[in-house]
Amino acid sequence: MRIEQEVSNKIYRLMELHQEFANGKYKEMNELYSDDFQGWLYMPRGGKVEKLDVKDIKEGNEEAANYYKGKKIQFNFSGLNIIPQHENQATASYEITFSDNENEKVVRALN
Repeated sequence: MRIEQEVSNKIYRLMELHQEFANGKYKEMNELYSDDFQGWLYMPRGGKVEKLDVKDIKEGNEEAANYYKGKKIQFNFSGLNIIPQHENQATASYEITFSDNENEKVVRALN
């Protein structure tokens, strides 16, 4: 399988797993992250870019699952762009629009 397809499959699986935050689940999502994970998230509401390593993203997912447990939520991923850098390395960018009963947030991700 080409790296673009492998990365794409994992990102779309992440999208599905984000919905599991409503059930308090995050462990399967965290298993998808490599120990070498590096990510940058831009949250327009906060106006800043945050750099994350594997520990940060896993802790954030656990916190999100605890926060959203029992709530009606929706995550939509769009604009997926995958740039291969090596046979086993790629950069992926995408936008996540999150909504719950109270508000809508946009996050831009570069992994």
